[in-house]
Amino acid sequence: MKNKMTISVFAFAMALIFSGSSAIGQETASEKVKQLWATDPVFMVPESVFYDENNQVLYVANINGKPTDKDSNGFLSAMEPDGRITRLEWVAGLHAPKGMAMRGDRLFVADIDRVAEIDIPKRTVVKFYEADKAEFLNDCIIGDEGRVYITDMKTGAIYRITGGEIEEWLPAGTFDSPNGINYRDGYLYLGVNGKIISIDPTDKSQKVIAEFEGSVDGLEIDKSGNFIFSDWSGLVRRVSAGGKPEVLFDTTDEKINAADIHLMVDENILLVPTFFDNRVVAYQILK
Repeated sequence: MKNKMTISVFAFAMALIFSGSSAIGQETASEKVKQLWATDPVFMVPESVFYDENNQVLYVANINGKPTDKDSNGFLSAMEPDGRITRLEWVAGLHAPKGMAMRGDRLFVADIDRVAEIDIPKRTVVKFYEADKAEFLNDCIIGDEGRVYITDMKTGAIYRITGGEIEEWLPAGTFDSPNGINYRDGYLYLGVNGKIISIDPTDKSQKVIAEFEGSVDGLEIDKSGNFIFSDWSGLVRRVSAGGKPEVLFDTTDEKINAADIHLMVDENILLVPTFFDNRVVAYQILK
């Protein structure tokens, strides 16, 4: 940087990086999505976003360190649906919080080898469900009869909270890196390496719904029953049962991650935590 032009270009680039609404969406979004907003890079390794429709709040899980460190550094943030941050540290004292699920006024958060149950109005952890054999609890969902299902990406197990207790529902080794999990019309849907699988919670039977190259971090289902899933590297795709995935957008070249995404189903707005990029970005899915 030895001349004014170089300095000006550098200054412009830095302005884009640190602005609240960056140009990244304009560069990466296809005709299928449009960037609505992007936060400043104020989060601390945001792994997951969850939309609380009842209270019109977005919760962001900040690892704030390494994903497996039990350091009590992790915290949750609270945001408005338009991207304005209301409380950067809404709930603190977690280790490395990841996927979230909500039942009534309680928020459940996967946290390495335990699940935190948070009283939303009080902003307080009321219980930790300790899973002694778990190693990397990652995503969770509310399923049949209000049961909470949690994936363990490292051991290949699925845990379940029912009757106030946590159990290893499907044992270690059942799946290859299970991560994103969802629930629709009586079935669980699970993202593993190269596949989306349906699971009948009544008899634990499984069926492959879609196959593809790559992995699944977040897994969402739109109004039409299509699966929208992220690959942590930055690739977000959509696929119907038995179909071929289509790319919604891809930020891998920019080295911007797409971690545990969340879909605001009625609005068809996709929320993307960018992990090491430390932002949350919202996209309107156009078609």
